[in-house]
Amino acid sequence: MAGRNESTPLPNLPGYTFGEKLGAGSYGTVYKARLTPIVQTRPSSAISTRPIFYAIKCISRKALTKTTPDILINEIKLLKHIKHDNIVEMYDFSWDENYIYIVMEYCAGGDMSMFIRSRQQLSEARARPFVQQIARVLKFLYEKKLSHMDLKPENILLTSIDKPILKIADFGVAQYIGRRGSTSIRGTLLYMAPEILSSLPYDNRVDLWSVGVILYECLFGRPPFVCSSVDELIGEIKSNIPIDIPNDTRISSECRDLLEGLLQRDPNKRISFKDFFRHPFIFIDLSSQISRADEFLHKSINYEQSGNFKKALDYRVRALDEYVAIIKVDDDDNRRHQLRSKVKQGLVAAEALKRRMRETHSNSASTVPTTTTTAAAAPPENFDLNHNKELSDAYQHCLNGNQLMGVLRYGQACEEYQIGLSVMLRARRTETDPMKSKILHDVISFYLSKAELCKNKNEAQQLDINMAKIQEDSVLDNTMLDESNVNTEKKSTSQQNCCLQ
Repeated sequence: MAGRNESTPLPNLPGYTFGEKLGAGSYGTVYKARLTPIVQTRPSSAISTRPIFYAIKCISRKALTKTTPDILINEIKLLKHIKHDNIVEMYDFSWDENYIYIVMEYCAGGDMSMFIRSRQQLSEARARPFVQQIARVLKFLYEKKLSHMDLKPENILLTSIDKPILKIADFGVAQYIGRRGSTSIRGTLLYMAPEILSSLPYDNRVDLWSVGVILYECLFGRPPFVCSSVDELIGEIKSNIPIDIPNDTRISSECRDLLEGLLQRDPNKRISFKDFFRHPFIFIDLSSQISRADEFLHKSINYEQSGNFKKALDYRVRALDEYVAIIKVDDDDNRRHQLRSKVKQGLVAAEALKRRMRETHSNSASTVPTTTTTAAAAPPENFDLNHNKELSDAYQHCLNGNQLMGVLRYGQACEEYQIGLSVMLRARRTETDPMKSKILHDVISFYLSKAELCKNKNEAQQLDINMAKIQEDSVLDNTMLDESNVNTEKKSTSQQNCCLQ
């Protein structure tokens, strides 16, 4: 009896000191670990090429299921033979009586899921380098006839937050797919291609679908399917209805074209690997990206001259976002220096536009008659919803929007208003009772004004967030990459080496 109650000892791998827990998966817990002096008994050549920090996946042998050993063996075997700049490196594996240990590359920036959540959603300029790096891994795997089978933001790690390099992880369910295809069900349901859920063989185009879902989540802050149950999610994935891509003007035609190509339910209509790798959104052509940024800047200047400060600020921020993204990948020092100057000047101009926009808004608000502003102070009375559940639910969505606005969560509030108003508008079109139609009209008018106000506040909030991020990136870039620091660093290198020795 005593033996049954004994807890499994904590992981302990000679040569490493375990630190914080980085995460836990379905069959293992990952810890941050530091190399200890014990490793000094190894040859010096091995020490010099090894980092100090690691991520060690610890799998309890007591918790092993029938399928876990196959997954572990598959992951270890694959990671031993595949090496790529954008794939997490496996350095070693070991075991004792309690655990199996896989010693992996440590990525200090967390995973892509955390990165997206911290920013709510990413601009196209920020999402593009991520998808380009994923494409490099897929090209590498495609040439080896390998399919990852579980691409999702949680399995994409970042080397840092400031200048993230993506590292694809978790190859436990990866597989070689030959001409006959595969019929095994593997991966994570939310990112799983529709053909995997059919009884027919599928091929490695399932990874392209997953990339489409990831890109969608980056751009819109949520995956294409938001369901309350597994059965509902399966139904949505297997549905024949085309994926609805929001009509967002911030997304370029080439980005939308790629998204539509990736999220084709029929794999035969989905974009091919060949076309994916050479798609203009994937293929790195900085000259066209710079032209796009310059075009945004010119539009900003034109709108500012015509007095439309809101549009001018929007295009100014989009231009700055593009310039910062280019700086991160550009190898041309002179061009990078010019772009940094543009960003610095652009941030000053953007702040000036914000002030002018607020001054204009303040002046126009002061001239609005008080009767106009108080007319929609409260929703109409006698809005009886006792006998109409659909309208009652729609009204509740609008009330939810009010609450979310109160806590400055404008993006979610807009979604709630949109859901509620769409139902009410549909109901009013079919309502035959003049009294009820008038009440619906008044309620809709009230919440349309609230939704419009919320939309404006959301846009202003998003602009502030985007500008703050651009400013932060600009400061980090100047600190880390400014050419003026290069000579100083070179001069101090020899002194630092002497001190270290």
